[in-house]
This record gives sequence, C-alpha cells and structure tokens, in this order.
Amino acid sequence: MVRIVTDVHQSRITSTWANTEVEVFEYGELQDVARPIGSRRVSLRAALRETGGRIEARYKPSQSLADCYRGSDHLSLIEQGGEAYGYTRFIRGFRCVAIHFDDALLGEACGVASAAANFPSRLMFENKPIWAMADRLALACVTPRNGQQLYCESLVGMLAVEIAGLGTTAPLLSCKGGLAPFRLRRILDYIEDHLGDSIAITELAAMAEVSLPHFMRAFRASTGEAPLRFIMRRRVAHATRLLLETSRPLATIANVCGFADRSHMTTCFRRIAGNTPARIRRERS
Repeated sequence: MVRIVTDVHQSRITSTWANTEVEVFEYGELQDVARPIGSRRVSLRAALRETGGRIEARYKPSQSLADCYRGSDHLSLIEQGGEAYGYTRFIRGFRCVAIHFDDALLGEACGVASAAANFPSRLMFENKPIWAMADRLALACVTPRNGQQLYCESLVGMLAVEIAGLGTTAPLLSCKGGLAPFRLRRILDYIEDHLGDSIAITELAAMAEVSLPHFMRAFRASTGEAPLRFIMRRRVAHATRLLLETSRPLATIANVCGFADRSHMTTCFRRIAGNTPARIRRERS
C-alpha cells in the first residue's frame, strides 16, 4: 500500500532570483511513500543525491513509468497545476531542488505572452546541462554569499532558455542581432561605473528595455560574451590595475572591485587571467 503524504520529515531552504523560486529539500529515511510534487507554476525538479534507495517521479502514486531515465541525476518538468508524485519504495536519504519558474520569464524565453500552456509535464528524463545549472542554483541557495545575485540571475536566465527548448510548441524567440548601439553603450557605461557594486542582470535588462532571456542573448551577440563573464572580466581588469598601481591589501581590492571576498577574487582570476592576484603582485615587485 502506497501512503500519500503532504508532509514528511525534511529540511527546506528557499531563495528567489528573477522572480523564480528555488527550493532545496533534504529528506531522511522514507518507505512506501508518495508525495505530491505539483506546483502553481511550471516547475523543474532535479534529483541531487539519492542514498540507499531511489526516488521516482510518477503521474499516479501507484503506477510507475513504463519508460524513463534510470540515472540518479534525473529531472522532471511539471506543468503548471499538474498532478505528479515523488515515490519511493525505500530510501535512506534524498536531496533535490525544485525550481518554480515565473510564467512571464518563460514566455519571454519562448517569445510568447504566456508560456505555461506550452510546457506539458515530462517526468524522469536526462539532460546534463540543465541538471548542472539546477545543481549550481541549489548550491547557491544552500550556501548564500554576498555578490551572488548576478551569478544566480544569470543561471536562472540560461535555465529558462534551456527549458524553453525542451519541446514547447511555441516558436523560440530569435535574436539575430545584438542590442541597439545606444542601449549597449548605456549598459557598458553602467557596468564600468558600478564594478564595485552588486549588479543585477534583471536591472541591466530593464535598462536595455528588453526581457531577461532576450537581454542575455542580445548581450552575447553584441559583445561575444555572456553578461556574467563580461562583468567578471571587467572586475578582474580593474583589480589588476589596483594590484599593479597601489599597495592596497588584497581583501580591500576584492571589496572595491565587487568580488564577494578575497577567495572569490582569486577564483575569478584563475578562471579569467590564468593567474592569482598574489602572484601578479609578486611578479610586479
């Protein structure tokens, strides 16, 4: 007999970026349990860790799927208001993330006014890039830090674009050109003037007077880089000038250049410059 429950022993952490709610759940031992996992929004669920058993998404509590992906990194996309259940015969522990998308954001990614009707439920499938982005959002939700809004909004925007390509019946919004020159100049000047501040992708999109998914595609078309990569590269360049021209402590430079802390600055330097701030300063002297 399958028990249908709405509340089981769990921990839950939530965050919201670009009007998209991200929930990370941790469950303890479960046996013969089915839990409703539908939502009022189009939702993506990603299994992050299964210990001593398996969780399976189902349309009906007692009816398993005839053909589905069996890997531990399975995904399920659940339509707005759709009926679905997470079932386990037995599991010792389970961690998952649920991402509830803003309908307007998905609509912008698809190029339609409202996208909810174009996303039918699809349970237990594999998509490595989407799973990786969901995993990174979950990590940011569980371990928040200063300055991560830019990163998380970028992930949400990219994830919306990927979700829009999963089989929606609406034509995807194309973006053959980039931003209009005057809008691009406005954005680039703003970024340069606010490298030390918390920059939100949603704010940049509003300044450009376009949607978040459209902005991310158009910005890449205009600059050859995603907004997050571009901003981090400009921060690294600014920090490099301060390393070479001043004697400020590394922690101070990290702060004035918009990095979360000295460790975050070092990580960005390794990725973008192939070097570390401390080594650059030593080589100067």
